[in-house]
Amino acid sequence: MNQYVFDPVKPVVETRFGKLRGITYGNINFFMGIRYAKARRFQMPEDPEPWRGVKNAYTYGPVCPLMFTATPPSYYRGLHMLQVYSEDCQNLNIWAPKDISGEKKPVFVWIHGGGYFAGNALEEYSFDGFHMASNGNVVFVSINHRLNILGHLNLADYGEEFRHSVNVGIADLVAAMKWIHENISAFGGDPENVTICGHSGGGGKVQCLYQIEEAAPYFRQGIVLSGCMRNELSDTQECSRKAAAAILGDLGITKENIEKVYEVSYRDLVDAYGHVAQRLQEEGNSPKWSPVADEYFRGFPLDAGFMPWSKDKPLLIGSTLGEFPLCRLTAEEKEAMGEAERVAYLRERYGEEAEKLMALFRKAYPAHDILDLAYTDTMVRIPSMDTAVLHSGNKLKNTYIFLAAYNAPEDNWVPLWHGGDVCYILQNEDRVYVLNEAVYGQKLAKIFSTLTLNFARTGNPNTEYLPEWKPVSAENRNTMVIDRECACLDGFDDDLTAALDPLNPKFFLEFAKMFEKKDP
Repeated sequence: MNQYVFDPVKPVVETRFGKLRGITYGNINFFMGIRYAKARRFQMPEDPEPWRGVKNAYTYGPVCPLMFTATPPSYYRGLHMLQVYSEDCQNLNIWAPKDISGEKKPVFVWIHGGGYFAGNALEEYSFDGFHMASNGNVVFVSINHRLNILGHLNLADYGEEFRHSVNVGIADLVAAMKWIHENISAFGGDPENVTICGHSGGGGKVQCLYQIEEAAPYFRQGIVLSGCMRNELSDTQECSRKAAAAILGDLGITKENIEKVYEVSYRDLVDAYGHVAQRLQEEGNSPKWSPVADEYFRGFPLDAGFMPWSKDKPLLIGSTLGEFPLCRLTAEEKEAMGEAERVAYLRERYGEEAEKLMALFRKAYPAHDILDLAYTDTMVRIPSMDTAVLHSGNKLKNTYIFLAAYNAPEDNWVPLWHGGDVCYILQNEDRVYVLNEAVYGQKLAKIFSTLTLNFARTGNPNTEYLPEWKPVSAENRNTMVIDRECACLDGFDDDLTAALDPLNPKFFLEFAKMFEKKDP
């Protein structure tokens, strides 16, 4: 029987800007859709307007409009939620333990993925913060912010007010972190112990916050989940400015009549990009709608190094063995393949490199099916280790990395996919049914949730449920391999990933094709 019940007595909390009324369910107070900033289109965020009286925080706030219809990719097994769209999307949600007596609680901030152009704070049911707040005794916060063309259109050539327009989506996150720092103690949270955690694009956003000086006082440590990727997926100043000029040119907007950029509808902005997308792609100027290095955001760590104001903050990096769908075999096809057929498939796929790759895979993953080689990620794994080694240069032994190599009972036992670890980390494995298998599902849930909470409390993810987890260094490339049996291994897959990477299919988002789909 469900131990949690709704409490008709609603909690009221006073923030810097006014009073908020939330709801109580079980041992958690929940406040939804809290505005943390306001912003004019393409401009930097400002503090929200204060209010009198008590404002109800009973419903989720609006999320950023999408440039194309959201279609969950095949490797997302979670259930998705629909939201109201609005450009005024700077809002956050808080799950806080009802008991605020005693010491202030660690604060865990969830930053959603979807690159920098899609997604939202509650895109999946497994992003709900209730269980982590309730079981982990932490204050859980999730953030919505500007994305895509609203968050990353580079109008720097059109006036001083647009100086940082290409990074306002990330600036929203900084504003949210500032709001959390100034107000979270009223919800029982400790503003001096804030962990930022993001998956995929959200992991990239965590790295962005490490690189922005204004953000540094607002968090103590960070977790990057499958968010270290190569710089081919980010934009440059030149590319982003040319893309903006093409889009505005299609709309008839120049520097002289730039005020029209505030009047044109979001849909017209997106359509204008659709009109010029093919040309931009042919010219090599197709935007990725990502942050761009400037004096505000200094660039991603692998490009610019870790900035001095954040380089000493603890960092935990993770990825999964299966990340993206590199192998298209169906469950039925896999089931019909014996060992000989699996080896033959790999020989056909990898040609003269097959024998070497199979030997390296067997050495790295002796308990795995040889066919798992065809699923093995290098696009995230290699830059994840490179980023970890770079961060470990602070010599503080506070850099940790894991690889989730578990095979789930899906598609005839497929290696864990992009985001497959998130439901365990947020204690929502019951929301992604296939990952909540008997025995091992709960074992993984205990491992992931405990290592996350330990890291959030102390900056060290070691837990009684894992063998000793040694930090990364340039000399010791230690990885905690989380599988049916777990082990901390030094450089165990370096040779495999180096040999496999040139042969792996490249996962690139084909932005121009997205505009064949429209929001309803």
